[in-house]
Amino acid sequence: MGKTFRRLLSAAAGTAAAWALAVKPRTSGKPDMSEFRKYDFAHRGYFNIRKKIPENSMKAFAAAVEHGYGIELDVRLTRDGIPVVIHDSRLLRLCGADGCVEDKTREELREYRLSKTEEGIPDLEEVLALVDGQVPVLLDIKTELENYGVLCSRISQVLDGYEGVFAVQSADPMTVRWFRGNRPEYIRGQVMEYGERCGCGIACTVGSFLRHNLLTNFLTTPDFVTCNVEDRKNLSLRLCRFLYRVQTMEWGIHDLEGYELVKTDESLVIFEEIEP
Repeated sequence: MGKTFRRLLSAAAGTAAAWALAVKPRTSGKPDMSEFRKYDFAHRGYFNIRKKIPENSMKAFAAAVEHGYGIELDVRLTRDGIPVVIHDSRLLRLCGADGCVEDKTREELREYRLSKTEEGIPDLEEVLALVDGQVPVLLDIKTELENYGVLCSRISQVLDGYEGVFAVQSADPMTVRWFRGNRPEYIRGQVMEYGERCGCGIACTVGSFLRHNLLTNFLTTPDFVTCNVEDRKNLSLRLCRFLYRVQTMEWGIHDLEGYELVKTDESLVIFEEIEP
């Protein structure tokens, strides 16, 4: 065996070992996720715009509770520091208005209606009061302009008084890391996401690559990983599942074929547009 080949083999082994350590989730002192495994999760609530039930609305969350589904919802922070439940930062798609959630106060946001219905933008406290522990809640935390510290702190103030089952997740590793350091008892998840919204160059491309391949897990030590069903064969995800038996959740499931695929793989389902 030549010297060059041995060096290459050693470098490959070292890279593989470092990769395996980088994707390592929490492996000791893990919280109990058994209650989550009993449920399928309605993406942004059990919404149906044809029935005038928009996503992330009180009607959508009430429908999910009524059908016995877990709830996945999105949380953002208003200008005056109130966690509200809405997916997009920009108000155009959902409310047909200019501006961003983060630039509005809670009272200003009360004026808007979702998807041309009578449903408004709820705040997190209102949603949790409605759910009242009847089903598990998965909070997908949406950060903007590095507001993760304040957002996580305000969300925690609400969750600390909530007696139901919940978990937090984010595509932003700094958010997941905040919960690791400040609320280690919370169930926390890392969302795999590819593509930077700002698209401002190499730094964003590198960050996107790291997140999409779970290479920040050693910093965040998540209890579960959430991915799009199309990314279920991602090498890092498969390595994480094989080595550490990490729990996975998958979204982007719009048909029963995809539902059955995910269920037979012991992953948790985040669905929409179907009734499992």
